[in-house]
Amino acid sequence: AIDGLGRDDKGFIITDAEMRTNISGLFAAGDVRSKLLRQVSTAVGDGANAAFAAEKYLHGEG
Repeated sequence: AIDGLGRDDKGFIITDAEMRTNISGLFAAGDVRSKLLRQVSTAVGDGANAAFAAEKYLHGEG
């Protein structure tokens, strides 16, 4: 567990639309994330969004 990491009442990690958590530089995707649907297709989409957002972050764009 990471101290200070935002979680919902069920223990899932809270993210924004770009999979960013409340901790700078930390992204979460897939079934660990607080979301409505838990399906392979949504997890794959989360992963793609997180990778894109992480790349932007590493290049100082996000």
